[in-house]
Amino acid sequence: MKQYISAQIRLGRYLSPTGAVLLYNPCLWGTLIGANSFDLQTLKYGIVFGIGAYTMRAAGCVVNDMWDRDIDKNVERTKLRPLASGELSLKDAFINLFINCSCGLGVLTFLNWPAIVASFAIVPLAALYPLAKRYFKYPQFVLAITFNFGVFVAGLQLAGTITPALAIMYLAGIVHTIIYDTIYAHQDKKFDQQLGLYSTAYTLPKELPYQLTFIYTGLIGLALFLSSAHPLSYAALGILQTSQIAKNKHLRMDDPSNCQDYFKFQANVQWFTSLTLLLGLAFK
Repeated sequence: MKQYISAQIRLGRYLSPTGAVLLYNPCLWGTLIGANSFDLQTLKYGIVFGIGAYTMRAAGCVVNDMWDRDIDKNVERTKLRPLASGELSLKDAFINLFINCSCGLGVLTFLNWPAIVASFAIVPLAALYPLAKRYFKYPQFVLAITFNFGVFVAGLQLAGTITPALAIMYLAGIVHTIIYDTIYAHQDKKFDQQLGLYSTAYTLPKELPYQLTFIYTGLIGLALFLSSAHPLSYAALGILQTSQIAKNKHLRMDDPSNCQDYFKFQANVQWFTSLTLLLGLAFK
């Protein structure tokens, strides 16, 4: 039983929170911009979306591993995942998926109807995302569309509509996902090419992730402006871009451990982005 529980924990990546953080922060951006302030309601939904992001990211990992179990066994980094190695069966994976989706449905009881509809609208694309790398040259774009939809879900809950600032933050999230998931994909590019899979690690120009950091920061600045944010937030935004430039100088795309470190750093970038929004909206 102990080994079975351990395998289920690894299947849902419950002890590897980076992915959950990258799913959660867009929800937090939508919460802050949608509320256009910081109060107890903002805090409440910050917690609600945190629970939702953690469980839905785990569900996404399970679905991904179900689709990719035959591919994962041929990739060095993923061959020991519970489904790829045969440690767990598809039936075991469905149990894990059911538990996480049940928690996700519980989160929906806190939301209004527009936010609920938006939550369900993105599910089909999220479920089919693992297939993107088989048929689409830029699969990270599909991930970006799905992973940042929490901006709209949270925005619809707090603002009741999709404002220009929310739309801009959604675009910023898409840009950021392409940055971090392209670098993440460099870990497996050799195996992906051998297996005939697509990845922006080799279908996009190598320098593009560096350049996109400036677009990401610029979009956040525009969202702050549209939200009439406090000037203090722009100083924080300058610090954010400076940290990105410094990190980019040490990025080595042919070093898997360095790419993994860069990927984890992007979770800090998102936390700092949330702090920037908080500064801009709480003190205006």
